[in-house]
Amino acid sequence: MRSAFIRLLAYGTTLVVLSLVAAACSAPGSSNLNEQTEPINEEDGRALFQKTCRACHSLADARAAGVFGPDLDLLQPDAERVREQINDGGGGMPADLLDGENADLVARYVAEVAGRGLETEGDGGSRGGTKPSDDGRAPTEDEPPPPSG
Repeated sequence: MRSAFIRLLAYGTTLVVLSLVAAACSAPGSSNLNEQTEPINEEDGRALFQKTCRACHSLADARAAGVFGPDLDLLQPDAERVREQINDGGGGMPADLLDGENADLVARYVAEVAGRGLETEGDGGSRGGTKPSDDGRAPTEDEPPPPSG
């Protein structure tokens, strides 16, 4: 009788654990952003970054020259790291500036464009080297960033 109870308890525990794992894997925002294969809309990601993040962070693609947060072109974080920072905040950044699909979009956008166009020789990019335009447009291939200094 006792061994039947232990087997039943083990079976029940296994079922609960598997249910929790399945629920966690299917929860919104829990998928690994670094493994997403669907292309992002860079224009939407850029616009959301400019609206929410550019005052603090530098990111050449968004023509953002913030001075408080890290220079994302130099840091080149992956999407999971960006999403974690958006969720948890820290280092002066408030938590939950964005949530859900917006947070995922900005995380994937930053991971995709950070470091694009950095110099291949010398020190690489420089903080504040990409001054935002007055109208908030991102640089184009035909329009290089304005000279720094």
